[in-house]
Amino acid sequence: MIKLLLLVLALVAGLLVGPELAGQQGYVLISAAEQTLEMSVTTLIILIIGLIGVLWVLEWVLRKLLSLSSTASGWLSGRKQRKARKQTQTGLMKLREGEWKQAEKLLAKARPFSDAPMHNLLAAAEAAQQRQDLHARDQYLQQAADLNANSLALALTRAQLHSQSGQYEEALASLRAIKRQHPRNPVMLSLLKDTYIQLEDWSALLNLLPTLKKAQLLDGTQLEALSERAELGVMAHIASQQGTEGLLTHWNRLSKTKRSQPALLVGLVRHLVARNADSEAYILLREALKKRPEDSLIALLPSLKLPDIHPAVVMLEELLRYDSRNPVTHSALGQLLMQQGKWQDARSHFEKALEYRADVTDYAYLADVLDKLNQGKAASDVSRTALKLALPEQPPAA
Repeated sequence: MIKLLLLVLALVAGLLVGPELAGQQGYVLISAAEQTLEMSVTTLIILIIGLIGVLWVLEWVLRKLLSLSSTASGWLSGRKQRKARKQTQTGLMKLREGEWKQAEKLLAKARPFSDAPMHNLLAAAEAAQQRQDLHARDQYLQQAADLNANSLALALTRAQLHSQSGQYEEALASLRAIKRQHPRNPVMLSLLKDTYIQLEDWSALLNLLPTLKKAQLLDGTQLEALSERAELGVMAHIASQQGTEGLLTHWNRLSKTKRSQPALLVGLVRHLVARNADSEAYILLREALKKRPEDSLIALLPSLKLPDIHPAVVMLEELLRYDSRNPVTHSALGQLLMQQGKWQDARSHFEKALEYRADVTDYAYLADVLDKLNQGKAASDVSRTALKLALPEQPPAA
């Protein structure tokens, strides 16, 4: 605008001054490299003004051309972004539909013009893993790391994909790194829990449980079940590494609350029995049953190889005085009486047990006892009843 104004002023000045100089135009001589150019002052002024006008026109034309080029470039760029957005959406849909190869192709192709290239790469990595192409998966993850190596989404995706492909050690390394910077991240905590379970790192899982509880990732029942599983896992490891002495030392170090859990005591007793520490197991069972009779503990008594089973028989008879209708106690006592050869008494207790519940194992024991009592027909009838109970009910013929 200013240049146009200057040009107009120059023209006006020329119109005003031109007539005055018409008769006194002056003289201009330009000499350069043996070349000379002669003209009047008026002609020189007109040439300069004309040159300025030409330059202004050229500038205006160039600006228009550049503006058109920029508009075209922006249009093309916008078109590519729109296409990438559509490809990304389609790729994500294909990923959810299980068309892994097509999903990976679309997501990777759209990545250069995507609004969120990291998202494309992580989704493409997931699709590649679903195709069992771990090399391609790792390439996508590396490209994502090149964009932002500190991305939490990248770290979580890498750990999740490693875990899904059974690469638990690699997953654990990623999760531990995340835990240092994001100790309360719920996705990380959930993945870490699953990874510890797969690696059977029960001690680490036990240490993680308070954090899982605080994060409210598990309800009370789930937390209790997981704690029990982890404690049993620790117990199994100690049993294999340290034997009976290590087991009992570990048990005594547990809190009173944990020692009162029947499932943990059952696990301990089974490990002791497997190591021929039946007497130690009986002492633990006896003390526990004095405090609170539990069916799971009572059922273990017949499995013990004791030098004298009479104290166990007396204890079960005492329990029946308080709960005469307990089928588990009757069954356990019947088994112990079988070991003593007291077939008639054993029969009585098995029949009592079956009166209160139908159990295939008790039917089998009763059939053995009846056979020992030379009651073959009764034993056969009981065996048939047990067989019917054991076999699934057949649908009626059409």
